Amino acid sequence: MSAIIKKHQSLQAPKIIAYCGFFIMTSFIFYAMVYGDFLIEGSILTSMPWGIVSLVDIYLGLIIFSSWVFWREENKSKASLWIILILTLGNAISCLYILKAVYESEGNIIYFWISKKKAGVKYVR
Repeated sequence: MSAIIKKHQSLQAPKIIAYCGFFIMTSFIFYAMVYGDFLIEGSILTSMPWGIVSLVDIYLGLIIFSSWVFWREENKSKASLWIILILTLGNAISCLYILKAVYESEGNIIYFWISKKKAGVKYVR
């Protein structure tokens, strides 16, 4: 049994969310760069228990997302570069990677999750 996936609809939601996420995150990063002081505010944030919880939560999510990137990418050097960018620049870069995966998938949800090359590989035990 196989499912028919409409190319024009299957990945529209991730594409829209990723574009919005990228522009929202980029806007807030620029806002913080202009109006904030990272050294002062960062030390305040890390002095509060919920500030620490928030940072742990964010980085745990980034590491989980980075694991998918590392697994999905054939070229581990490229995967490592993406991961470095994700861990340093945050979810704005995660959104860019999602867009990359959407466009490479050619509208196929399976290719989005595991890449076109890996989808064609037959796994043997």
